[in-house]
Amino acid sequence: MSNFFSGLFGKKEKDVPMRDVSALATPLATPAIHVVSDSTPSRSHFGGSPELPSDIAWPLRGGMKLGFLARLSLAEIQIALPIDWLPQSGALLFFYDMEKQPWGFDPKDRGSWSVLLVPDLAAPTEQLDEGPNGNDSPFPHRNVSFRSIEVLPSLERDSMSALSLTREESDEYFNISDIPFSDMPKHQVAGFPAPVQGDSMELECQLVSNGLYCGDSSGYKGPRVPSLTPGATNWRLLLQIDSDDDLGVMWGDCGTIYYWVEANEAKSGNFSNTWLVLQCS
Repeated sequence: MSNFFSGLFGKKEKDVPMRDVSALATPLATPAIHVVSDSTPSRSHFGGSPELPSDIAWPLRGGMKLGFLARLSLAEIQIALPIDWLPQSGALLFFYDMEKQPWGFDPKDRGSWSVLLVPDLAAPTEQLDEGPNGNDSPFPHRNVSFRSIEVLPSLERDSMSALSLTREESDEYFNISDIPFSDMPKHQVAGFPAPVQGDSMELECQLVSNGLYCGDSSGYKGPRVPSLTPGATNWRLLLQIDSDDDLGVMWGDCGTIYYWVEANEAKSGNFSNTWLVLQCS
């Protein structure tokens, strides 16, 4: 093995037998919800119509409608996995500027997405259309169900450094991390994200939502960073939407979008400061 990999993983594989990676990783897992397309009637769905209440305006950006991506019933989420930082009732509507698809590292991106808390539907709905519903959504209507799963942190998380995984063990860790999703798209609520690039999204959201440009390393070194950084621990993964052939969406090159929210604001029903990050390979 080269000196580079020896330094990266901290030990030479030829000198150390491979450990039981599953046993090492299991204590680090955290609960999350896998969002899965389902033909069963549901109050939750991707695409189609958001069924906005008459007194709530459609979110706009530059006078144009944002694309509607998903409606998630909070009651259905709480049945699958109680989440203490989310309201117990209502529904969340997710919108995004599908034309420009901003990355979220620029404070000027604010307004390119929206999350609205609205009353829940009175009853589950049938799956409606097979294709995009006019200009309302880039996605076909797909009812979804929620599966409680356990997700692992990425190798970039601080909690992983103590394991000092070899390259072989890291490969196995990647394989184990994918198992909860059963080879389906990684649409997810709560838990650790499945990053495509870097895994510092909580800090990115904290800094950018407070006006710091994070499109390069300079945004993480400014004079305001030390005082803002502790607030990164308050951010939670609200919804992760993976690239998905069935939905007809590819975020860049096999990418993912991530909606983040501050836990205390979400618990009080305030989703006005939700931040979005787009990552792709």
